Amino acid sequence: MSVPRISSLVGLLEAYARLTIYHMETNQLLCDAVVAREKDLAPALIIQAARACAALAYAHPGIIRLATACMAEFGEQLTEEDFDFLGRALEDLGVLGEDSRLMLASFSAFPTTLNLDGGKPLVAQLVAACKHLRTIQLRAGTRFGGRTCELWDKADKVVLKVFAGTWNLGNASPPDDLQDWLRPGYDIYLVGVQECNYHPRPWIDTCAKDWCQTVEENLPGLVRICQHEMGHCQILCYAREKVSRSIHNVAASHEETGLGGLLANKGGLAMSFWIGDTSICFVCSHLAAHQGNIDRRNSDTAHIIEGICLTKDQLRPLTHQFTHVFWVGDLNYRIDLDREACEDLISEHAWDKLREHDQLLKVQKEEKAFWTFQEGPLNFAPTYQHIPGMPPDPETGLRAYDPKKARVPSWTDRILWQSFPDVDLTLEPGSYDSSPMLCTSDHSPVSAVFDMPLTKPYRIEEKGGCLYIQIRNLQATGLPPGDHHVSFWGQYCERTRHTRNATSKDGYAEFSKVTLQTKPGVCSSKWVQTRHLLVAIYKVDDYVDSAHMKSHPVSTLMALTGMVDSFEEPDGYGVVSLRGAGTCKAFTAKLSNSTGSHVGSLHGEIRISSVTSAESQLDFEISNIIPKTDVNAELRDGSQLSGQLSGCCLNVKTMRLL
Repeated sequence: MSVPRISSLVGLLEAYARLTIYHMETNQLLCDAVVAREKDLAPALIIQAARACAALAYAHPGIIRLATACMAEFGEQLTEEDFDFLGRALEDLGVLGEDSRLMLASFSAFPTTLNLDGGKPLVAQLVAACKHLRTIQLRAGTRFGGRTCELWDKADKVVLKVFAGTWNLGNASPPDDLQDWLRPGYDIYLVGVQECNYHPRPWIDTCAKDWCQTVEENLPGLVRICQHEMGHCQILCYAREKVSRSIHNVAASHEETGLGGLLANKGGLAMSFWIGDTSICFVCSHLAAHQGNIDRRNSDTAHIIEGICLTKDQLRPLTHQFTHVFWVGDLNYRIDLDREACEDLISEHAWDKLREHDQLLKVQKEEKAFWTFQEGPLNFAPTYQHIPGMPPDPETGLRAYDPKKARVPSWTDRILWQSFPDVDLTLEPGSYDSSPMLCTSDHSPVSAVFDMPLTKPYRIEEKGGCLYIQIRNLQATGLPPGDHHVSFWGQYCERTRHTRNATSKDGYAEFSKVTLQTKPGVCSSKWVQTRHLLVAIYKVDDYVDSAHMKSHPVSTLMALTGMVDSFEEPDGYGVVSLRGAGTCKAFTAKLSNSTGSHVGSLHGEIRISSVTSAESQLDFEISNIIPKTDVNAELRDGSQLSGQLSGCCLNVKTMRLL
C-alpha cells in the first residue's frame, strides 16, 4: 500500500467522522489498514486519524498507540496546534496507551512556554486532562470470562448508588459551585444538559469543554467514562475509580430531530456501557417545544429510539437493548392549564392536582410514548419558565416564573427509567427533586438517585455443554393483516431462530414452536434465567433473510429488531424474561411499534432444558399432552418408577412408558 493510499484511508475515516457514520466494522477495517502500515505514516496523518476516531467515539487500540507514541517520538517536529489536536483527541477518547507515563514524562523536554489563547500552558492542560484518562483495556474489555472484578471480591452481589441529572442551561454561564445539584457520594453519575452555549472561561476553547471541566471540578476524584455532544446538548458519565475498572464496552451516538432531522437544536444523545453482566443506557434528549406540540414530541422520541444505534451490528430499537435505561432531558411536555390556575396550585404546593394535567403522564397512560418508563413522584415545583438569575423566595422556596413570556409553568425537565421486565435485580429509586438554588437559567436542574444491585459476572465454562430454550404455543394480537413470522435472538444463543409464517386474522395469529440453543459453555440454567430474549414480529413481505446476523457485545439475550441489511421495521417488538423458565412457564410480552406505541401482545410458553433439541421438543409435547396423570415407567436397569406426571419433563431416552 502506497503512502497516498494511506492518506486516502485516513481521509475516508475523517469523512465518516464528519458524517457521523458509526458503523463499527467499517471504521475498524479502516483503522486496521492505517495501523498496518504505520511505518509510512507521517505525524500529520496520525493526528488526522486520532481526531477522526475521537469524533466517532471509537477507541481503536492501534490508533491510540500511534497517537501517544507520536507525542513522545516526534515531539520536536510537532507544532503547538499538533499537540492541541492530539491532546483533544486523547481526552475525548478517554484513553491512553500503556506508555502514557513515558509520554507525560517526555513533556518535560518540551518548552513550557507553549501557551494557548487563554494563557494556560498547553502541558498543564494535557496533564490536567490525564486525570480522567484510562487504558484501552477498560473500553474494549471482553464481554465475559475476563479478569475477576474486585467489585465482587467479597460478595456475589453489590449495590451501586447511581445519580442521574438534567439541566437546560438556557445558554447562560453556570455557577462554579454545583454542589446543590451534583451531590457527592455516588458510584456512577449520569449528567445531561441542553442549551449549553455560553462564553467559556478564557483558557478553555469551547463551551462543551468548559461545562465538562466545571462538572469535574465539582466531582473530584472520579473517572470520566464518556463525554458526547450534539449541537448544544451534552452527556457526561463518571464513576468511582474502583467501579470504572469494571466498566467496558462503552459506546455513544446521537440522533438529530430539528428541522426534519437536519438540525441539532433538538434531538437525543445516548451512551451505553456494561458493568459485569448488567448493561446500562443513558439517554438525554431535547424535544420539540411549545404547548401544542405533543404529537411532535412523541414523534421526536420515536425517531431517537429508532435512530440511535450503539452496536456495531446496527441493532435497534434503543430502548429494548439494555438491562436498565435512564432517560433524562428537557422533554418539553407541558401542563394543560391556564397560567393563573397553574400558579395558584403551585403556591399551594398542590402537586397532585397539577399532575392531573401533565401532558407526559397523559401520553404514558395512553401508551403513545414512554409507556414502558417509570418516574418518581413529581413533588416539586415545575422547573420552567423561571426568571433567569432570580433566586428562590427564602420563605416559600419557590422561584418566580417569567411574566414576560406568559408561558404556563411546566415540568419540562424529567428523569425517567425502565428495566427489562421481571429483571432479576430491580432498580430501587430514591429521591427525585429539583435544585432551585441554581438559578442562572430559566430552567431549574433536576436529579434522581437509584440503588442498582449487581450480581457477580458469569464465566463461560470452556468444557461445558449448552442449553436449549424452547418456545411454544405462540399467539400474537394486534397484528396488521398479512403473513407474519416471529424472530428470536440472543447473544448467548448460537443463531437467530424464526417461526414459520402465519396469517393474521382480525389481528390474531398463531405461530409454530421454535428452539434456541445457547453457545457452548453457557450451561448454567440458573444464570440464563436471569437473562432476557427480545422478539420481533415481521411481515413476510418486509422480511429479509437474517441468517448472517452475528452476536455482539452490547446486549444480554436479545432478539433482532432491525439488524437486517434492509433495516425493515417490525410490526412489533418486545422483551421476554427467562426468569422461572427452568420449568415450563407462560409468558406475555407487550409489543411496541416503531413509533414507540403499544400495539399488541405476544403470548406463549417457554422452558430452558439441558437435553438435546429433539428430546426437548418431545418432552415438551409430553408435558403439554399429559399435563397431569398417573404414570408407570420401567427404567433401563429394570427398576420401576411410578408417580404422577404434572407438567414435568420425562427423558424418553432413560425410561419407557408402560
